[in-house]
Amino acid sequence: MNYYERIQKSINYIESNLENKMDLNATAQEAYMSKSNYYRIFFALVGYSVKQYIQLRRMSLATEDIANNSLRIIDIAVKYGFKSGDAFSRAFKRVTGLLPSEFRKENKIFSFERVNIMDKYFDIQDKKLLEKYPDIKVLKKMEPIRVAYYCYYGKEPEKKAFKVMQEWINRVGISKKEDMRIFGYNNPSPTAPGQEEYGYEVCVTIEDNVVINDENVKEKTLEGGLYALVGIKPDEKIDIGHEIMKAWKRFKNWLEDSKYVYGGHQWMEEHLGFDENFNHIGGVDLYMPISEKSYNDTLITFENVEPMWTASYTAIGKDAIGKARKYFFKWANNEGLFNNDLNRRIFAYYNHERIGQEDFFYRINITVDKEFRTENSNIKLEEFKGGYYAVKKSKYKYNEWAWMEFIDWVSKSKDYSFGNYWFFEEYKIKQPRIEMETDMVLYMPVKSLT
Repeated sequence: MNYYERIQKSINYIESNLENKMDLNATAQEAYMSKSNYYRIFFALVGYSVKQYIQLRRMSLATEDIANNSLRIIDIAVKYGFKSGDAFSRAFKRVTGLLPSEFRKENKIFSFERVNIMDKYFDIQDKKLLEKYPDIKVLKKMEPIRVAYYCYYGKEPEKKAFKVMQEWINRVGISKKEDMRIFGYNNPSPTAPGQEEYGYEVCVTIEDNVVINDENVKEKTLEGGLYALVGIKPDEKIDIGHEIMKAWKRFKNWLEDSKYVYGGHQWMEEHLGFDENFNHIGGVDLYMPISEKSYNDTLITFENVEPMWTASYTAIGKDAIGKARKYFFKWANNEGLFNNDLNRRIFAYYNHERIGQEDFFYRINITVDKEFRTENSNIKLEEFKGGYYAVKKSKYKYNEWAWMEFIDWVSKSKDYSFGNYWFFEEYKIKQPRIEMETDMVLYMPVKSLT
């Protein structure tokens, strides 16, 4: 159950007890949250505090009773939990601007409708898909969100990034902000199973008037977009990272059955439960970017790639990608091959089906003149044969999903099948590094069936 559904469950509880004494501990328990986290997330989603929501709903129902002239004001006050008619009248005037007697006399109308979180935030769900994957829901398009963020690269990046953000939040005094939301994601992600060093970025929502002047924490806008959402429940016996990986695998299966493909915007984890010291103690909602399926060939072009003379380096093993890039970029930079005046192509190919295995290889190439020579025996000078390719643009952070979509497109195409020569991915870089935002061009070998 994601936290939108958990807040809706608490609203259902509130609605069934508007004429009873309300225990706010019980409303938080209905959402499976601590009271402090429940208050924060309720405000973020509903736009009102829990107490405000309860009072507004009670007053909305009270106005209907006031319109019935046969009911006494004191009886209405008692019905909605007020100890006296005076207390009810004061609260009623704060909400409606009139005393109950004035409201009745002037025959006014006041309405505060019950909030339905699912209608407010979620698209209409496909019934068959929902039966098969009841935990995965499609959100309506999220608007851009302004955030303060910090990214840490190294071992245990989540813990260290959260520590920096925790110190900043406490220092600037926004830890008690009612509608604060906390998101995070890998940046960059590990390139191989078991990789201990990678990046993690923590983002905290901030208002437009917040000015950030900090050495580490910066501000930016998360672009928003269309998302599928799944809640990850922490388990004392199983690491939450393991549960997140299981959710991603389930999401991949969901994609194949749905009308969506992986989207081109940022995936996110929303961290829900925190103690008073901003230590993460709760679950995670996983936001998986999606877009409507479209096998529009205008997104794909075709190119007859001519043979290219290249210098290449090959690494083998689970961590082949990281090893190859580190070695090759250092060598190429020392050779002056990243001179901005040179128009060189940098690309790689690998046995994708063996990623994470000891026999996985990754070969990275840079185009050179045929006269080029090197004394480095680890660098191989060779011709890349080329061929006829379908071509698709992407960014490095979406590389895996872009290839999945590409493979799916060829598999379903009535005009093309896979060619029997190497695919490759080209990195559009002028400096010896690949970043999450690096532009890429994917080349899929194809042959025409017509």
